[in-house]
Amino acid sequence: MTKIILVRHCQAEGNLKRFFQGKIDSDITELGKKQIAQTAALLSSEPIDVLISSPKKRALLSAQGINIYHELEIKLDDSIVEIDAGAWEGVPLVEVEKLYPEQFFNWNERPELFCAPDGESMRDVYDRVSKALMRIVRENKGKTVCVVSHGCAIKNMMCFVLGIGFENIKDVPIGSNMSVNIISFDDDMKPTVIVKNYSEHLQEGYNSYIN
Repeated sequence: MTKIILVRHCQAEGNLKRFFQGKIDSDITELGKKQIAQTAALLSSEPIDVLISSPKKRALLSAQGINIYHELEIKLDDSIVEIDAGAWEGVPLVEVEKLYPEQFFNWNERPELFCAPDGESMRDVYDRVSKALMRIVRENKGKTVCVVSHGCAIKNMMCFVLGIGFENIKDVPIGSNMSVNIISFDDDMKPTVIVKNYSEHLQEGYNSYIN
């Protein structure tokens, strides 16, 4: 069995200030630092063999926090970065809605039709990250791998492993910052989702672990 622990990055400036981050390398927030510590504690007892991160600062800092308890080489992987949002990047969401009403509607209501102006389509992201995930599984058979990525990227990965079809991607929610998904893959690389968007560890006073 191969186990993938899929973690969304911590809160970053774009999450707090409500602008579209995409491939922008935005800083993390004070709350983000706290979320990293909480998630690192949650995963401290997990026997992680491999730690892979998007190279974006918000993901890499999250991975580095998790790594305090594991002391692994962090492998950077460009194929699990966030959607290239093109003209949307760095633009406040309220302005995006005004400037691009059709694609903003698709982003929220028909994500399978979404295509960022001068950027990627949702289908592009689905194809990119699903291939990356299966490559990671192939390269790490029998291991526990922690993968730190981004909201839209993880949404697409989860759509893929749930097997519900890309046309139903709206039914896959984006987890909160530093939420955790766990997927097991059998010897035939068939996925089973064990945990979806776990975030209880981010609550005040929480002091437990998931296995």
